[in-house]
Amino acid sequence: MSAASSSTLRERITFDANTTVTVILDGIGTEQAGREGPEYRYFLQQHRIMWVPPEVHAQIERAGGNTGSTFEITKKKHGRYAATWEVVEVADEPPSAGYGEASPTRQANPQPAAARPAPTPVKPAANGNTSTRQQQLPETSGEPFSASMYACLCAAIRVSAEAEKFAQQIGRPLAFETGDIRAMAASLFIHANGGR
Repeated sequence: MSAASSSTLRERITFDANTTVTVILDGIGTEQAGREGPEYRYFLQQHRIMWVPPEVHAQIERAGGNTGSTFEITKKKHGRYAATWEVVEVADEPPSAGYGEASPTRQANPQPAAARPAPTPVKPAANGNTSTRQQQLPETSGEPFSASMYACLCAAIRVSAEAEKFAQQIGRPLAFETGDIRAMAASLFIHANGGR
């Protein structure tokens, strides 16, 4: 690798089980095909990058994340394969560890999801609209599998809408049925929960 190309590469953030990582977004997430299904790439400040599953992307979307938003992300392991994700927006305060680094003293919050404060609602613009990035999603029951399934359903709906739009642009229109979207969401859910 040349010296020029090494200076342009971003540092990849990884998520160890039950350790909180603080990140500051440097733009919106972009969906990409990953080795194990769809994932979202986020450029981060401090010349870093992360790839996250649809469940994390949905939580960032729900909080209205955009450039400059700070989040604490925790991957919580449940058994050998299953994992859930906790994404908490940090309000205008610098993280205790370096950006994108796990804090050695901060472990995953053992508090149940129902006990955590809800994200701050987005206020509509003067014209009554909210941006696509800031659309609020309805609350889930707070149970890990419920939140995971909800995120997978949202991802399947968004993916199918984008695929329909692209197909129309290239002159090959298609329309997904409810069953198709349900099957996509089920596949995402199975993958997100370790094949179970």
